[in-house]
Amino acid sequence: MKNYIFLTLSVFITLSFFSCKKTDMSSEEATSQVSGNKTGAITVVSYSNCPTPVNCGITSLTTIQTFNVYKHTTSGYILYKAKMAIDADGSPRAYGPSNSGLDYTANAGSTGNWWGVVADATGTNPIIQGASDPYPGMYVSTTSLVNSAYASTNPLRYVDSENVPFFVLPSAITTSNGIHLGDIGFVYNTSTHKGCYAVFADGGPAGSLGEGSIYLANQIGINSNPKTGGTSSGIIDYFIFPGSGAGQGTIPTISQINNIGMAKMKKVGGLEMATCL
Repeated sequence: MKNYIFLTLSVFITLSFFSCKKTDMSSEEATSQVSGNKTGAITVVSYSNCPTPVNCGITSLTTIQTFNVYKHTTSGYILYKAKMAIDADGSPRAYGPSNSGLDYTANAGSTGNWWGVVADATGTNPIIQGASDPYPGMYVSTTSLVNSAYASTNPLRYVDSENVPFFVLPSAITTSNGIHLGDIGFVYNTSTHKGCYAVFADGGPAGSLGEGSIYLANQIGINSNPKTGGTSSGIIDYFIFPGSGAGQGTIPTISQINNIGMAKMKKVGGLEMATCL
């Protein structure tokens, strides 16, 4: 009788395990399926039927635009649920004369006070891309994270919003939490159930939280138009991994972003971490 009970229990556990693996996809498994596929989003479904080895010990850090920011006590990861505005910065066609770019020129500054494009020595006029640049006639749009191998007037120096998944953070989060430009994170749309690993590539306004690149928005199913897209609803989960990047001067490849992000999420039990928010 004991042997029968043991066998029955063993079969039940085995079937439960394979049922979980068959119906639910972890961020690690999903990443492996799209490795090397630049356009593939990481689709992650519910973990509700799977074991949840997640320690939900979190500490409240601050509130920005009604969105609460937390620190996971064991891993040090920063977690929050917020909106997503679209940041076109870094795209070589982000800004241009007479609002000819993907975004409104005013979002890059104005005469004498440019912050989103490279200006001349007087700070008056934006630098115009030349014939050998990606988009002649357009301005050179900047990001906080740069590839130091290129000059400041070269569009290739900056993180291209159209081709790299990146997120934006205000200094209120980065300064006291050991987060540096180039660090990696995971961004998940709770409405579409799509996620994407991304890099911290741009600083944002102190009183604003929740912003990502055009590429990132496309991957998680958000309208990526910088002028009309994004979402004001707090449906986007952000997981930031302090100290995980190569730092200023290096723009990681998508493969590098995925590999680092995958390892970091696996460390805390995958997407189940979202249940802590």
